[in-house]
Amino acid sequence: MSNKRMALSEEGKSILDTLTEVLEVDRPMGVKVALSKGLSIANGPVKEEYSTGKNKWTIPDGIIKDKEFLLFKHLIINEVNSLLTEEELHKHMLAFIEKGLREINQTIINKTSMEDLRLTLL
Repeated sequence: MSNKRMALSEEGKSILDTLTEVLEVDRPMGVKVALSKGLSIANGPVKEEYSTGKNKWTIPDGIIKDKEFLLFKHLIINEVNSLLTEEELHKHMLAFIEKGLREINQTIINKTSMEDLRLTLL
């Protein structure tokens, strides 16, 4: 079991690039951090709609797989509080990634120069 292709919005891609640069991690890890952050700040399903724009980035198959996928799947089901089909699961997964990226972006913008971003994100 692993994630299917998902289209990250243009703004989300830009934030992901900033995140990977600031934290010095690769994109797959940045996606996982964003998903984790989105789930941690969520209070039910994500209601915001994120437009994809022209320069969207396709999150490839298999970035989140095996035990990590199973963990995120159950966390999403728990957060949404209902059973989900595979298509609905990936729709919610993308929404939590987008939400997490925007929260991380606000953290990066509001960070003082003396703060360690890794600790601030926790």
